[in-house]
Amino acid sequence: MDVTINASQQIRLKRATVPEIYRKAARILKSAEERKGSLKNLIYSSGFRDVKPLYALVAESSKHQNELDELINNTPGLQNVQPFDPHLARILITELIWGKGYLKPENARAIRIILELESELRQTLDSRNSQEEIDSVQQISVPRYVRVNTLVSTTEKVCNQLTGEGWKQVRSKKRSGYEGFIERVKSLGENEFILDFHLDFLLVFPSTAQFYNHNLLKSGAILLQDKASCMSAVALKCNPFYGKMIDACSAPGMKTSLLAALSNNQSPIIAIERNGKRCKTLRQTISNTHASKVTVQQADFLTINPSDYQDVKYILVDPSCSGTGIVSRLGPKRKSENRDTLELRLKRLSSLQSRLVEHAATFPSVERIVYSTCSIYEEENEAVVRQILTKIGQSFQLEEALPWWPRRGTNRYDNSPDDIIGIKCVRAEADKDLTNGFFIALFVRRI
Repeated sequence: MDVTINASQQIRLKRATVPEIYRKAARILKSAEERKGSLKNLIYSSGFRDVKPLYALVAESSKHQNELDELINNTPGLQNVQPFDPHLARILITELIWGKGYLKPENARAIRIILELESELRQTLDSRNSQEEIDSVQQISVPRYVRVNTLVSTTEKVCNQLTGEGWKQVRSKKRSGYEGFIERVKSLGENEFILDFHLDFLLVFPSTAQFYNHNLLKSGAILLQDKASCMSAVALKCNPFYGKMIDACSAPGMKTSLLAALSNNQSPIIAIERNGKRCKTLRQTISNTHASKVTVQQADFLTINPSDYQDVKYILVDPSCSGTGIVSRLGPKRKSENRDTLELRLKRLSSLQSRLVEHAATFPSVERIVYSTCSIYEEENEAVVRQILTKIGQSFQLEEALPWWPRRGTNRYDNSPDDIIGIKCVRAEADKDLTNGFFIALFVRRI
């Protein structure tokens, strides 16, 4: 960054000085770092006329010490500015990002430098926060979810067989609500299970529970499917739920088989998958789950001619994504990805994701489209929804998906007070909901 100033600018800069509160706060931080006293004592002995805002500013800066260190060390534009008091930099960044949100006077040299670097600072912080989100998800131990396949058995029969094998079905107190249910799931004993709070076909077990060789799994009566993976199919459902469907990105087939179960095998479903190997897995899943109305088609959904599918009413689009919400997939390779590489990957993914939904909207009789990801990134979620609405908003509106779900999307991509992307969309967070992280948006054709 070029911070060279001419003579006329130097005259103006002499007149514009950094406000006293920032200079005092910087000196206090430095003195505390040099162990010349506690922050509290240094603040009250500073001689500053109004201690309260000074105290708040220094405390906020101290609170964000780790973030500030990373910002200063990882923002190239700031490293190239010399001389520059690092303690003053910490105070000014604190005020700009976590304080008032602005800095004056803008023509004071130190303030001007920070303001010119604001975009770079915020980008560095966003990158850090995104990595923290991934790290926090990685440390979560989600329970084992078991879906009862209602095409083969019932929840009651499956529960009776499991209790006969030594499992104990427990319940959470109704008055404790969803939060009480989450706490009860966290405390499940090794031989305990509980019926899910929202989905009556889903059983919740400790994360250590093993069913890979269980006869119920081999018979197709149960499937090992995370709650998050069930939610998009449930969001597509309406009453009545009959009519031809397309699962646009179907493999490995868990959502497809759930669509079949939700429609009680009454609705024809076209399961589309372009990869040959994954298509083979998809066919095995469909066969094992007795989803008799499902037709598997190896194809790229974007190349399918909508006019050949005049009677399709429902389309599920759960495309390739970064997978950053999936707890078990997070590892060192994902963590080491630099921001430039990540942004390029997200840009490519979001472009494909938008095109898939926009293509789904061109099917002549489609009434409902669900878009879902297992990503924590807004670039693949709310931002994609905003992009889609600019293309199909005349024909489709964003409906509130799963109104009973407590956690909604972000509103950062609402361009006006009338926009309600955040309220209409669904999010789940691994640490709060004990599922993989996921996102859902529901588009319904305007009448």
